[in-house]
Amino acid sequence: MKFELSEKWWQTPLAKSVGLHLALVLGLVISGLNFWPKPTQITLSGEAGSASAEPPPPPPAPVQAVAIDRQVLEQRVAEIQKQQEDAKRAEEQRIRDLERRAQQAERARAQEEARLKRVAEEKRKADEAAAASRRAAADAKKQQEAEAAKAREAEQQRAAREQERKKAEEAAKAAEAKRKAEQEALAKAQAERERQAREQRERAEQERMLQEQLAAEADARRRARAQQAVTEVQRYTAMISDAITRNLIKDESTMRGRSCRVNIRLATNGFVTSVNVISGDRVVCDAAVRAVNRAGTLPMSQDPDVYNQLKDITLTVAPEF
Repeated sequence: MKFELSEKWWQTPLAKSVGLHLALVLGLVISGLNFWPKPTQITLSGEAGSASAEPPPPPPAPVQAVAIDRQVLEQRVAEIQKQQEDAKRAEEQRIRDLERRAQQAERARAQEEARLKRVAEEKRKADEAAAASRRAAADAKKQQEAEAAKAREAEQQRAAREQERKKAEEAAKAAEAKRKAEQEALAKAQAERERQAREQRERAEQERMLQEQLAAEADARRRARAQQAVTEVQRYTAMISDAITRNLIKDESTMRGRSCRVNIRLATNGFVTSVNVISGDRVVCDAAVRAVNRAGTLPMSQDPDVYNQLKDITLTVAPEF
């Protein structure tokens, strides 16, 4: 599991206090190592020896050697005792100084810890104030956003209503225009129907008059044509009769005063398709049939009306002498 600390562990007041005490104890240990002075080597000369750390002076006369060495030793011992007392007083002073500095450090630590607490409290209050300010700003922003959203929604609703109103107006205008256009179209259609009916009546009247005129002209042409056709029929009938007569072999002894009726059917070019005896003298009829067949093609008009009257013709053949 991972723990996250709000600040570095060596920056906490507790860690600083423990470090200060460790520094004081270490200083006392180091100073204790230097408390005692280095031992002085004493060299004794002769029977009593010598107590001087420095090389002894040349020995005096044998009588005074013992007294001088003892005096020097006592003096040296006194100096050592003095040095030890000075060192002890110095060590005591040093310990008092260390204790004083330790107290000062403790007071400084306590003051620093109090300051850090005040700083932390001030920071906490500042953080709380900042958080409150941020919350207030967020709330204000939300309120502004909500008000802006309401304003946008109201504007959208207003725009939608305005658009609906415009659409309704446009629809009404379009409906009115459509109604007017329909009325105009109906009026135009009615006028067009009336015009067409009038024109139709006029055309019908003109057509009637034209038909009457054409009928009169056709009747006149028909009468004229009929008259012409009658004349043409008569003319071609005479020509057919002449053609038969030219090809007829006559015998006066057997044919005088006798006749024969024959029916002849012709093609459009006058070609004889059939010839039949209807009645009459046999000799004349046989001669008439031979005459028609000998002719083969009889005269025929190109006029259809004339042809219709001549395509199935009945003639009387009466030889003349």
